[in-house]
Amino acid sequence: MEGSNGDLNREARQVSRREFLATAASGFVALSMIGVSGVDFFKPPVTPIDRDSSGVIFPDPSLCIGCLTCEVQCTEVHRQAGLSSIARIRIFNEPATKVAPEILKNYPGRGSFIQQPCLQCPDSPCLPVCPVNALHVDPKTGARVINEQACIACGRCAEACPFDVRSEAVATDQLTTGQKTRITYDPVKNVFTKCDLCSFRPEGPACAERCPINIRIKQGIVKSDHLCLDVPKSDQAQFLKMKAQQTVKKG
Repeated sequence: MEGSNGDLNREARQVSRREFLATAASGFVALSMIGVSGVDFFKPPVTPIDRDSSGVIFPDPSLCIGCLTCEVQCTEVHRQAGLSSIARIRIFNEPATKVAPEILKNYPGRGSFIQQPCLQCPDSPCLPVCPVNALHVDPKTGARVINEQACIACGRCAEACPFDVRSEAVATDQLTTGQKTRITYDPVKNVFTKCDLCSFRPEGPACAERCPINIRIKQGIVKSDHLCLDVPKSDQAQFLKMKAQQTVKKG
């Protein structure tokens, strides 16, 4: 009887091993097929931080007139480049913003706002969580960029982003996109997207180039020693300044 039990146990172990190998093999084939279609699950993780971004969109809410030119231009240049047309910068109504006297003088009664772009975080928590390395550091600008061809819309990058946005109930564009952080889902292309500093444009970020207040400041019509949307170098000091300005207060 003892011999029979031993034979049965050995046979059960062999069956279990065969089942495990068969399951593992089928899983490998399935993942390999996914890889052939452009998603490589066996790719080693990228090193997320090999340089700071060369720039970051740094807004001054006190100079914003809520015209939404930045959102519109962001959408347009990305659409023309064949990328997601979701705006990478968002404007929200913000009663707490103290509007600059120059804006009150030149644009009375416009309201008060806050611009909320990506902060190009030095530690880039969105990069290492991507299971397919769709997020990478652009070699030219250092911007943290999503490769839309590789993105599988899992949403982990958006969940990892430490910077919320205001409630869409106070979004100046009055759109409901489901945006929670600085990384946004595009249901049309089924990808997530974020600020890439318009790395495909020789002129740089379209929002800063075409902001009407920036233009008026450069023309000397609006008197200011800095721009409404500036693009300074992104370093730790700049990040801390933006973090203090851009962190959404809870409650």
